[in-house]
Amino acid sequence: MPRRYGIALLLFLTPGIVRAQGTPEDLLPVGAQVYLRWDGIEAHRAAYEKSALGQMLQGDTGKFISGVFAQLQDTLGATLTVQQLLGGAAPEKLQKIQADAAQAPQLLNLLARHGLVLAVEVRRLEPPDGQLTLVVPDAGAQPGPLFATLRLAAALAGAEIKEQKIADRTVSQLQPGGGPVFIAWWVEGKHAVVTLGTESAEAALKRLENKEARLTAAPLLKKLQAFKQFETSARAFIDVAALVKLARTRQEVAGLLDELGLEGLRGLTFYSGFDGVYERGLVEWDMPGPRKGALRLLTGKPFRLTDVPPLPPDVVDWSMTNFNPVIFWDIGVQAAEGVVRLIDPEAVPKVKEVLQQIDNTLGINFRNDFLANLGEQMLSYTSPAEGPLNLGQTFAMRVKDPKKVLEALDQAVKGIAQATGADLSVKKKTYRGTELYEVHFRQEGFFFVPTYAIHKDWLVVGYFPQTVQGFVLRASGELPGWKPDPRLQEALDKLPKEFISIAVSDPVPPITQILSIAPLIAGLFNSFAPDIRLDVGSLPNAHEATRHLFPNVSVITDDGQTLRQQTRASLNLPLNLTGLDTYGIFLFLSLGRAF
Repeated sequence: MPRRYGIALLLFLTPGIVRAQGTPEDLLPVGAQVYLRWDGIEAHRAAYEKSALGQMLQGDTGKFISGVFAQLQDTLGATLTVQQLLGGAAPEKLQKIQADAAQAPQLLNLLARHGLVLAVEVRRLEPPDGQLTLVVPDAGAQPGPLFATLRLAAALAGAEIKEQKIADRTVSQLQPGGGPVFIAWWVEGKHAVVTLGTESAEAALKRLENKEARLTAAPLLKKLQAFKQFETSARAFIDVAALVKLARTRQEVAGLLDELGLEGLRGLTFYSGFDGVYERGLVEWDMPGPRKGALRLLTGKPFRLTDVPPLPPDVVDWSMTNFNPVIFWDIGVQAAEGVVRLIDPEAVPKVKEVLQQIDNTLGINFRNDFLANLGEQMLSYTSPAEGPLNLGQTFAMRVKDPKKVLEALDQAVKGIAQATGADLSVKKKTYRGTELYEVHFRQEGFFFVPTYAIHKDWLVVGYFPQTVQGFVLRASGELPGWKPDPRLQEALDKLPKEFISIAVSDPVPPITQILSIAPLIAGLFNSFAPDIRLDVGSLPNAHEATRHLFPNVSVITDDGQTLRQQTRASLNLPLNLTGLDTYGIFLFLSLGRAF
């Protein structure tokens, strides 16, 4: 990757602009399509300390994370100094880099105290024109950690920083590789500001001074500010309607947008905060009907918890959602044709040719013979007792016509074996009155025995026969099923009783597994890297680390106008949108100064 793109990517997450008076939102453009505000930790410390996450991080786990981060800071500082010395850096430059390296680790602490406001405005697609804006509220008096981080990143990338006076502001700016991207930072009144975009600092400040409408006039921001259901520490919106309108300026994209039905998606709002022991999250999609294209996937008759088939007692995570496989298939085909049309319009017929080849190989019409005979509810779950490392994962789908589904699967397996010449066969066994079909594939290194069955109008599929057997035993009442523990039941009682999707995940088992082998890994690491010692004794006991945690639950409801995802969690796992507070607190805690 060229150096100029590397520095642009590194600083992509740190953009901004603000005026001296008013809130940061008063000074952001009304046309911003993406907005995020996180208040930091200090503003909501009382609520945070009552939460399960706050209690967890006040114990040995918090001390361990703080210690690891401190060690990484020391290692990073020493490494940077050695690299610059070997590169022949001048003493003055080396001194500045060392000073910035000492300040930069305080950035997370700064953000934890002051929070951040982020806005993105894309004004034009061709030629590209837009700006990202990051504001650290009330950090203008002590912007050192933020600015030091930027200077350090620029120095390591070999980018030249130019400092200039613009309307009594001292502005630092760089243009990586002389390309079209400008990065600038300065103090605007009481705020610290960084910008990244296609405009220079002079143009950005000129735009800032214009007497045009600001973000406070945006309806989506007003909606966020009017929210009172629970104490929020993070709020965000995406103006999807504005983004779709912008995308439609490209004629070749307009058709794809129509096919996917994205015109019906108006906006997305997000709220996150702490409520007692819970971290709460709410995501709302504004999508008034009638729904077309991809939005048809987000429909279906609501179901209740009692409609979920019996789950393993040790289930780690599970989800059940309304899902129409035919609509999914049709939308996927439309999307594939639309993307191909953008790239090479003459190649569009090849999409249908590929699909026909799939049908010919399987010996069935995959859509009409298989998908059309499935129902509209999908279930998945993971049981450690039925397979380690997620090999105990089981999938189930409602079935409308069991006979046709089994016939289609039987023919598909035969078709694959015939077309590929693979040593593939299906063994049919009767288990507790239910026919189980084991797929045996004789190939070196392939150790799975995929198994499927239809039991009580559910098509059940697992990596091994035992997972399917477990489903049959529980559904027949021979084995007990999962029941929510008291803390999860309390969370469920506070959520809607009917929904179109539900997901439950327990953070305790994965954390316990990691911590159980962590001493072994740390010990092995120390034996092979004697110059870097990991303190094995500082690793927290798994039971101590997880004693405050309980399963997370999230449900999605639909009233015909708005799709709502509501979450109550103890520890949001990675990639969970509603886990912003969790991630921010982990970063804050890693500084080792707050607890």
